[in-house]
Amino acid sequence: MILPMAFALACLAVEPGADRILARDLAAAFPPLSGVAPATEIALAPAPGVTRVFRASDLRLLAARFHLDAAPAPDPPICVERPVAPLDAPRLLAAMRKSLPEARIEVLEFSRQPAPSGEIEFPAAGLHAAGAPGSQPMAALWSGAVLYAGTRRFAIWATATVRVTVPRVLAVADLRPGSPIGAEQLAAETREEFPSAAPFALRVDQVAGRWPRLAIRAGSPIRTDQLEQPRDVMRGSTVHVDVRNGAARLELDALAETSGAVGEFISVRNPSSGKRFRARVDGRGRVSVDAAGSPAGAKP
Repeated sequence: MILPMAFALACLAVEPGADRILARDLAAAFPPLSGVAPATEIALAPAPGVTRVFRASDLRLLAARFHLDAAPAPDPPICVERPVAPLDAPRLLAAMRKSLPEARIEVLEFSRQPAPSGEIEFPAAGLHAAGAPGSQPMAALWSGAVLYAGTRRFAIWATATVRVTVPRVLAVADLRPGSPIGAEQLAAETREEFPSAAPFALRVDQVAGRWPRLAIRAGSPIRTDQLEQPRDVMRGSTVHVDVRNGAARLELDALAETSGAVGEFISVRNPSSGKRFRARVDGRGRVSVDAAGSPAGAKP
């Protein structure tokens, strides 16, 4: 029978790392079990905060199970619990520093529920900001666990300020899509902020010469997923088309309807006939078509 730990009995304690109640755990309170191998499994160990009670009927079943001589049932019943103790901030802080050794961490509040003995972990993935990252210390909720009895996990939490010193590349002017980013539009700095898994650019050479996928406001740190490689042909620009059909060759100017880099295929329209066709980007403002290999109706 499982009862809340508040059940008023003087309980036996399972070993801190055990996930089973063994014969040796009960033998002192139920002497007939002294004749059973000490490591014999009796039942699942209780979860933290829960008490396992063995009443007279349970003990009679144990005696029958192991062919033991009948013995008077103890009064009061036998109860077994898992030892628990309050958490303390230094242990939590040590576990946090294992995950983020270079961070500046201050524990503000944490779980007050008594926890089992075991290894404490606070994985970086369990850290959740309470607001947008900024220059001032930020309270964050950090979900963790106490690992006990093999694979069992006892959930715990803490709130803390967590700061790391990181390099960032900032836009010093508004950056607009469709235009290459110049080095003069960027600044590199080292700043202290909340840890982030976002792919921020760390060096100016990761950004200069690339194009923004979307508008980036001045003062914003730049992420690499906001950037794309330069396009050799831009939508709406005039391109020089080199059409080949075996030994025959034709050249014309056309209008790019999509953008593309070298090696990519884009949609192009012949301004004279209005016909659209696919062409391969060969360089800045240059595309080509292999008419012999193009599907029917796809030639200029």
